Amino acid sequence: MTAPEENTIIIYDGECKLCQSTVKFLRSGKDSSGFRFIPSSASESDQLLKDHRIPKIFTARTVILINNNQVYTKSTAVIKALQKRGGIWYFTGAFSIVPVFIRDFLYDMVAKIRKL
Repeated sequence: MTAPEENTIIIYDGECKLCQSTVKFLRSGKDSSGFRFIPSSASESDQLLKDHRIPKIFTARTVILINNNQVYTKSTAVIKALQKRGGIWYFTGAFSIVPVFIRDFLYDMVAKIRKL
């Protein structure tokens, strides 16, 4: 028997309605078993953040995706998560051609108003 594939871990703001809706959307995909969702307030996230040298304060501003010990944040994390969801969402990878500073600027703009 082979070991299961390492899950993609998503650390998100569990108090954010937009984040909760996104998690629900990702869970609805046919390959949702490949995701492990952890609210940033959970004690489990503290150890993962420590293991990957990510400051805890960072989770208040962004989603963090960890896959095969690679850490992705902000817009890149969103793109990777949507690609992993599969189907037509796989093609969101095309947004990777947009420079990160532009994508992350847009991500930050949404993050500022997400709790309103």
